[in-house]
Amino acid sequence: MKTIGETIGGLLRGRYPGKAMILTGLTIILTITILSLLAPYIAPYPPDAPSVPEEYQGIPLPPSREHLMGTTNLGYDVFSRILYGGRVILYVVILAAVISMSIGIPLGLISGYYGGKLDRVLSMIMDSIYAFPGIILAIAVASVLGASPKNAAISLSVVYVPTYFRMVRGSVLKLKQSLFVEAARSLGLPDRVILVNHILPNVAPTVLVVFGLGSTDAILTEAGLSFFGLTVSFPQPDWGLDLYMGKSYFLAGAWWMIFFPGLMITLLALGFALLGEGLAEKLEIRTER
Repeated sequence: MKTIGETIGGLLRGRYPGKAMILTGLTIILTITILSLLAPYIAPYPPDAPSVPEEYQGIPLPPSREHLMGTTNLGYDVFSRILYGGRVILYVVILAAVISMSIGIPLGLISGYYGGKLDRVLSMIMDSIYAFPGIILAIAVASVLGASPKNAAISLSVVYVPTYFRMVRGSVLKLKQSLFVEAARSLGLPDRVILVNHILPNVAPTVLVVFGLGSTDAILTEAGLSFFGLTVSFPQPDWGLDLYMGKSYFLAGAWWMIFFPGLMITLLALGFALLGEGLAEKLEIRTER
């Protein structure tokens, strides 16, 4: 029986297969995270104010020495908005994952361990939520709550709580029949101790895989929410919002307005996808995609 620390330590030491995908995914995620955190120090211009003279505002300028990724039609520096926009999407995705885990994992543990009517009711509720297409449900919840990064995170958590619940519950249903759980019961350990000290550490690998693969989908969903103006309001930088602002100028030749935001969304999603797939391969967990 491995603890959470031993599992993570084994991954980092390369004791399991699939190390390359994990290292590549972590490199992409950490690079984007560091650049976003250092945005106030490395961004050449403010992200929410024009960076060109007034006579050039209204004309998208292509990439140059002064503007590495060009400017928008309103004169905003694309590179500066890319750096700051990473903060929004990372905040939304990580907060959504924390909320989803804090709800889905405990409910999955309780439902799978105790079973009975409680399990049937919780499973029915989660299956009802899971039946809705994720992006549609997120848009509906975000529309009700209003446009803000925190509300976007809440809307995403509503979508992904059933995923954590279903995966954890399935693992608990198998683990509670194991000999070490039966031994713990025979020793008279309370259910809370069995769940926290014996079952939860063995569910941790499943949670790690779900986090990696779920975050990939959450990034794309958050970009969709931003595209429809349900995360932030202009001129606050956000990759999905910048995609929306640049779509009208793509056919006019201003490809940089959508290329760089789209590239960053793809890279960040790829990083989490590689992390999740690598963890799944290392831990030999078959996940529902």
